[in-house]
Amino acid sequence: MMNSITSNTLASSSTGAAATSANELQESYDSFLTLLTAQISNQDPLKPVDSTQFVSQLAQLTQVEQSIATNSSLEQISSLLSTVGAMSDLQLIGRDVLVPSDQIRMTDTEFPLSYQVNAGAEDVNIRIYSEDGTLVRELPGASTAEGEVIDVAWDGLDSEGLPVPPDTFRVEITATDSSGNTVGVTPLTRAEVTRVNFTGLGPELQLDNGESVLSNVVRSVL
Repeated sequence: MMNSITSNTLASSSTGAAATSANELQESYDSFLTLLTAQISNQDPLKPVDSTQFVSQLAQLTQVEQSIATNSSLEQISSLLSTVGAMSDLQLIGRDVLVPSDQIRMTDTEFPLSYQVNAGAEDVNIRIYSEDGTLVRELPGASTAEGEVIDVAWDGLDSEGLPVPPDTFRVEITATDSSGNTVGVTPLTRAEVTRVNFTGLGPELQLDNGESVLSNVVRSVL
C-alpha cells in the first residue's frame, strides 16, 4: 500500500537556494539601476562619469545571474533524481528485505533472524524476549565469522521445552572476544515491505514486523 503522494512530497516545497539567490540578485539589479540613474542625473557635465565602471559592474551582475541559472538547473536535476529514486522504492512493496533490526516476527514456519559480527569475536550469545520483556530462550551463536550473514536456528521452544506460539519478539545479541571484551554485532531480520512512506528524511519502508525503516538501511532484497 502506498501513502498519498503529492508534488511537494517528492520535491521540496520550500524555495530553493537558487530561487532565493535570484530574488536577491533582482534586488541588486534594482539598486544598481537606481544608483546608475542617480549618478547620470547628477553628474557634472564637464566631468562625466566613466561608463567603464558601469559596464564592469553590469558584467559582474550578469556572471552572477548565469551562475544562479546553472545552480537552478542542478537543483532541478537533483530533485528529479530524488523523485526517480523514491518511485523505485515502490517496487519493494510485497518484497522481503533484509534490514538491521532486533524486532523479529515469528510465523508458523520461520523465525527470520540473522546477525553479522565484527572481527575478533570468539563467542556469540542470543537472547529472545517476549513483547512484555520476559526472557523466552537463550541460544549460542552458530558462527563468529566476520562480516557474514549468519542465520539463527530456533526450534520454537522456550527455556522449559514448551512450544512458543507465533508472535513478535525482541532479540538481544552480544559478542565477546577471547579476553571477554565486547565485539560489535548487528542483528538482522527478513521482513516484507507493506507500505512506502515519503518523509523529509527519504523513503521510509513499513514492514510486516511492525517497524518502519529508511530504505537506505536495506542490506538486500530477497
